[in-house]
Amino acid sequence: MLSRKLVVLAGLPGSGKSTLAEGLSRHFSLPLFSVDPIEAAMWRGGLPRDRTGIAAYVVAQALAEEHLRLGQSVVIDAVNPVEASRAAWRSLAEKYRANLSIIECICVDEATHRRRIEARMRQIEGMTEITWAEVEKRRTGYEAWIDARLTLDTSAHPPERLLAEAIGYLA
Repeated sequence: MLSRKLVVLAGLPGSGKSTLAEGLSRHFSLPLFSVDPIEAAMWRGGLPRDRTGIAAYVVAQALAEEHLRLGQSVVIDAVNPVEASRAAWRSLAEKYRANLSIIECICVDEATHRRRIEARMRQIEGMTEITWAEVEKRRTGYEAWIDARLTLDTSAHPPERLLAEAIGYLA
């Protein structure tokens, strides 16, 4: 990866974005900033749960900005459900003249998606796993993307193939 990139993985919880983000981070040896562990750390630090959602995105953006400022590429793992969070990534990429590469993970097969959520055990200290009902509620507030992006149906292909597609997209 020669040019500086801001790689943003997006999608509903359980859509496969964290698995893909970790694979890309390993493949390209890039730092990965994931909103969920950041938010859980804030809770462990004593911040109330109802105050950390947007703040966790701000922290991820600050960490990404520091790396971009140093000329490095980064991978972001976050739901990014609304235009405000997406605009912040666009602004950051523009500020540091980084190529913004968005990969949206979707899970078209609802039964697969639900199984993933119900079996999920990420072991993020202080964070309970989301329920299927909460995912369905989040889906109603998930705005359609307007940006150019790679959209991957993670229920249609094995993780190795999805990772290869994402690597090809970023190359």
